[in-house]
Amino acid sequence: MSKYPLKIERVVEFEGVSTTGYYSKGHHDENEFIEAVKGDYEYEGNIDDVRHIYIKVSPSPTGGMLINYRNEPCRGSFPATVIDV
Repeated sequence: MSKYPLKIERVVEFEGVSTTGYYSKGHHDENEFIEAVKGDYEYEGNIDDVRHIYIKVSPSPTGGMLINYRNEPCRGSFPATVIDV
């Protein structure tokens, strides 16, 4: 379904440690994505909340990275499967 491997990444709040969601590069099957999230993290959520979007990553002023969700592809973005917590 995609050219990207299913690799779950955790999204944390800006300058914090709280998890706000999970993503994987590429548009993956929703069931496989949820199973991978559950395998890597303690997640209790609804598969209906999984969505396919595009992500653009930018450096933050403090040296971290900012993740910007996009509905359409743009320069420098990549397809992603995402779920918020």
